[in-house]
Amino acid sequence: MNLRTPLALPLLLLVTLFTSCESTLDYGYYVGELNDDSIMQLFALTDETTSTRDFNAYQSFFSPSYISIDSTDGNRTRLYRDDYLEMVKNIFEDAKFLDMHTVVMDIEYSESGDSATVKIQEEERGKQYGDKWHYTSLSDVEIGIEEGWIFIKRTTRTSKQVIEETRF
Repeated sequence: MNLRTPLALPLLLLVTLFTSCESTLDYGYYVGELNDDSIMQLFALTDETTSTRDFNAYQSFFSPSYISIDSTDGNRTRLYRDDYLEMVKNIFEDAKFLDMHTVVMDIEYSESGDSATVKIQEEERGKQYGDKWHYTSLSDVEIGIEEGWIFIKRTTRTSKQVIEETRF
């Protein structure tokens, strides 16, 4: 009798049990751990999906409780995830040109290590329905990680500079 055969099945089941743990998250980008590299990678991917207008990939970076806050020029406008993504989807579908470039300026990690506040500078250019725009803005972005999946929890735009804006 071969001793390997009786041990192979329980060992195979044990290995399968530990390797088949799948995430329950349906949002985020898998990075394993929250660090400078994973945060930089997340912003590079959001820039890329904006420039290519890949809405399905773009929307996956935002948590279900995502909030976008614009506190520029004395305003305090708040958009929740669904409204924000609906606006973005319309721009992605109708824009003739769209380009985003994000520079990470500072990262501050929480004590628990499961979130970070990231200060960014964004440069956005676009053309839609004959309208052209070119903005730069500063924002504070709250990033979270769960089960190795990184995602954006909140964005607060603190300043915006209009470089070019043409409305028709």
